[in-house]
This record gives sequence, C-alpha cells and structure tokens, in this order.
Amino acid sequence: MRILRFALCLACLPLVGLRAAGDDKEEQQQAPEEIPNFNQLDEYIYVPKSTLSLGARFLLRGPRTTFSGQGSLPSTYSPGADNTVAIGNIYRTYVDGSVSPDARTVSQGTALGGNISVPIQPDGKTNTWTYANGNSSTTLLWNYNTNSNQLLPDGNMAFHTYSAEVTDPASHNLRGQANAGVELILDRDMGKLGKRFKWSLTGGFSIADIHSSVYLNVPTQLTTLIDEYDLFGQVPPSAPFSSPSSSSQTVYDAAGNPISGTGSTAASQTVNQQVLLGNVPLSRTYQVTDITTINRYFIEGAYYTIRGGATIDMPIWKGFSLTASAGPMLIYSGSIFNVLEDLKIATGEEFTKLYTKENNKVLPGYYVDVNLLYQLTDTAGFYMGGIYQSAGSYKQSVPSGASTAYSTTIDFGSQEGVKGGLTVRF
Repeated sequence: MRILRFALCLACLPLVGLRAAGDDKEEQQQAPEEIPNFNQLDEYIYVPKSTLSLGARFLLRGPRTTFSGQGSLPSTYSPGADNTVAIGNIYRTYVDGSVSPDARTVSQGTALGGNISVPIQPDGKTNTWTYANGNSSTTLLWNYNTNSNQLLPDGNMAFHTYSAEVTDPASHNLRGQANAGVELILDRDMGKLGKRFKWSLTGGFSIADIHSSVYLNVPTQLTTLIDEYDLFGQVPPSAPFSSPSSSSQTVYDAAGNPISGTGSTAASQTVNQQVLLGNVPLSRTYQVTDITTINRYFIEGAYYTIRGGATIDMPIWKGFSLTASAGPMLIYSGSIFNVLEDLKIATGEEFTKLYTKENNKVLPGYYVDVNLLYQLTDTAGFYMGGIYQSAGSYKQSVPSGASTAYSTTIDFGSQEGVKGGLTVRF
C-alpha cells in the first residue's frame, strides 16, 4: 500500500509542475507595464542661446558741428591786372560793359592795283565798346535813362567790377539735427549671474545720417574796382548801347514827309553809328565797403557704428525683462562739407560760390543701452529703450581762395536717442 501511494505521488509531480508553469505565465501576462522614466528627457530639448534684434533708432541726436573760416568771392569779369592799365587795345570786361580793341580800318592800295583794309594808326581811341548791358545772364538795376552810375559829371565813362572777401572771425556752433537710423544686434547667452540675472555677449552694427545746416550773415568787405575812360566830349546814346552799331531810319523829303519806298512802305536807310572811347583807362580806383554776406554751411553724410560688449538681463514680470548693455565701439564717418556764399550788391549783381570737400574718419568710443524687452513667444518678442554713445571728433577744411579756407569740426560726443524693434531667439 505504501508503495502504491509513493507511485501515485511520483505520477502527480509533472502535473503540478505544468500547473505552476501555467500560473506563472498567466501572472506575467496580467502584470501592468512599467511607466517610462522621463527624468532625462531635458537632455533632448534645444534651448535657444542666441537673440537677433532688428530695430530702428529714433530722434538720435546728430553730431555737433562748428563752422568757421574766411572765403573769397572773386569777380567773374576780367578788367585786366593793375599792371596792364596803361596797355591799350586789350579786351576788358566789366559788370556794366566792355572795352575791346579798336576795329577801325582804312583802305590801302596794293602793288597789284587792288585795295585792302588795314587797321588805322593807333590814336588812343577805340570804336568797339559797350556799356550798361554787362553779362546777358545777369539782371542789372542800372538806370537806363540817366546812367548816372557810369556817365560821370565830368563827361567821362566809368566801368565797374566787384569782388568780396568774407572776414568772419567767429566760430559758429550747431547741434546736429535729430535723425533716424537702423541697428542689427546679436546676443549670445553665457549663463546666469546669481539667481535672478543672466548675462550675454553682444555685438552690433548700426547706420545713421549726418545732416547739419545753417544760414548765417557774416561780415564781408566788398571791393569795387572803377575804371574811368575818356569820351572826348561826346555824349553816348542811352543805354544799353554798343559801338559801333547800325540802325534803320525812315527817309523824309524836304517838307518832312516820308518818302515812299516799295509798295506802301516808306523808304528807309541804314545808319551806322560809332562813338569813340579811350582804349586805356584814364584811372583805376578801388572802393572798400563793409557789408554782410549770407553763408550757408551744410554737411551731408552718414556714419556707421560697430560695437561689442556685455548685456545683463533681469526678468521683472511675466514675459518682461530689463536689459542693460555697455562696451566699446568704433564709428566710421563719411561726410561732405559744403559752404555756399551768396552776395547781392546794390547794383543787382549776385555772387554765388560753392566750396565743397569730402572726408572720412574712424573714431573710437563707447556706448550704453537700456531696454525693456517683452517676450511674446518662446522665440519672438520686441523691445523699446534708450541709447547713449560717445566718440571723438574730426576736422574738415576746404580751400576758399588763395590764402583762405573754411573749416568745420564734427563732434560725436554725447549722442542720445530712443530705439525699438523686434527680437528673434534661435
């Protein structure tokens, strides 16, 4: 009996093993899946480290400018140098006329039996001259009826030219006009400073205009050259008059009636008229008068800034942060200096002269920015703030005569303005 029980137990062991194996398999199938561990997931998320800002500068105070110097307004006419006053039969031009070499001729026989015209023997006179008409492009205010400016009480004729020298000894300071510009800034996050602050390295580029302009009344010495010529007792016709001249006039009979010509037209004839004038001035004098000239000083150009520094960022509220940046910068300036002289004298003649000079310069300096930044999304935002920058100065000069010049100083110290724009993080 014991042997039978032992045999039955041995026979049941495989069944028990199979059941246990089946139960283990069911337990493995019904066991819940493990929850994934997301603790290390941050290692696979990219955090933007760079910020690109594109903005505009408003009301940026331009550089200060200082203008000074003297200039000349030479005559545009050629009366001849002082050492040619005694030389006859040369071309001389004036604001109110001209005197040319004598054009009179005489007929002279030739060896072949013909005749030729040859200049007359010089007699100190000329028949070729004009008065009170000047340059055809200039509007003069002469009294064409009396010509008292030219026809002198002693019966001689006067001709004039004018020149001027700006004698301004002062320096004129002018604050540059506020203008606009654009800027491009790149920031690279470098980590945290304490618990609330972050800092970054900053590089930037900007461009703005240079514009400075002013009109000034400056002291000037007007020099009037007066050449007096002999009319030999003759009275010239009313101005404007050019000798020699020809005119057409109606022919009358003894009774004073017009003689009929072709058809119903009265007969006419050509009359040649010439008045002789001395071919050298009797005298030359100068008159100096103190007046004022309107000078316009103006500078046009642009300047570029390249800067680098550090920026500190302090969050202040949801999406808002305050940033401050400072560092060195370089200014590259290119400008054109212009001086326009404008002189009107009592005769109606107007002198204008433009002097211009181009120059460029590289200047070191520094900048300070303070901005309020609003982060609209994780990658986009906008900013508004103020800027202060300061650099050196440079001078420009432009020759304005044989021994005179105008000069200006362009000073980039203490410039301030406001700015704003968009930011993109990447």
